Amino acid sequence: MATPKILVVDDYENLRKLLATFLARLGYTVLQAADGRTAIQIAIAEVPKLILLNLLLPDMNGVEVARQLRGISHFKHIPIVVWTGNPIPRAQALLRNSLTDCLLKPVAPRILRALVERFVPKPQHAINAA
Repeated sequence: MATPKILVVDDYENLRKLLATFLARLGYTVLQAADGRTAIQIAIAEVPKLILLNLLLPDMNGVEVARQLRGISHFKHIPIVVWTGNPIPRAQALLRNSLTDCLLKPVAPRILRALVERFVPKPQHAINAA
């Protein structure tokens, strides 16, 4: 059985690597992108089960990335969760852009884990290891 893939998109390399390490320890395969265009390319090539997406990216914002992906048929139902340090656009962005959820930075590990496991079942080998 293939390990579920999660795409982590953030231009801050340290945060991206921290999230990738955390998710890998939970048993997921983690894909990484530092900008919106790369995120779209990786998502199309790899079709992850979940996309964790920073709202502010150097080349486009996370809402635009989500909008472009939602225009592709097999991304209509893949969860796309954005995170931001600014709570104001949260509800507006979710409603207007068909985002699945929004997290506020900083994100506690237990909250991130619960969110991920809500959308992507824990890999079998990780269940046995827990």
